[in-house]
Amino acid sequence: MNSEMMRTQIRALCQAPRPEGKEAFFRKVKAQGLLHRRPRTISQWEFAAGQFLYIEKWVWALSVLLLLLITAACRRSPGNEPFALTPFLAAGILAQTGRSFRWKMAEMEHAARFSLRSVLLARLFWVGVVNTAGLMLVVLLVRPCFSYSLIRVFLYMMVPYLTAAWLGSVYERKQRADHGWGSVLICLLSSAAFAAAPAFLAGLYEERLTVLWAALFITMAGGLPGSIRNWIARMEEPVWN
Repeated sequence: MNSEMMRTQIRALCQAPRPEGKEAFFRKVKAQGLLHRRPRTISQWEFAAGQFLYIEKWVWALSVLLLLLITAACRRSPGNEPFALTPFLAAGILAQTGRSFRWKMAEMEHAARFSLRSVLLARLFWVGVVNTAGLMLVVLLVRPCFSYSLIRVFLYMMVPYLTAAWLGSVYERKQRADHGWGSVLICLLSSAAFAAAPAFLAGLYEERLTVLWAALFITMAGGLPGSIRNWIARMEEPVWN
């Protein structure tokens, strides 16, 4: 069977219903002068600011809850364990990329005015900025509870968070799924790994290894944007042909 015969049979089997009110709709559009009107041009900042409102409320609730939990844990028991809670903040970032596929809207969003890539990057930017700003505030609040310097507390907070975000982006790029359980599992495993690390690596939080933490921070902070770009680019591949 050649392609032309196949298309003919598909059209015969998949007859779409006739649209109701089509002529009335076009008459109304023409009467209002909207037929040839172009959408208003908006700046990149207006576009990015508009995407802030479309981020799901549970993402912000999760971030606030985790930041409060980290702060309370540091004040109550200023050991190294509270630092292992920061990987869960990455769940809010990772969850944003699966929405189009969870709700079966990827094909429609590929054809929207703004590309799916731009929308996702804008939302990832906002979640990342808010989470990072929140962690900076937590670092300043809990710093007096530790004997560590401000830089060391910053590194101990950020490295687990960036590690989970980077591993999650790699996983999502390799295994694109409708659900986000894989990313949640990565956050959980990252948290468990950093919580258990001092038992296997004695002196992990000693001052002499600050250079190691700084190197990890630079590696993760430098690799995460590239990984996210590749991840988003793959999401824009045709979902069907």
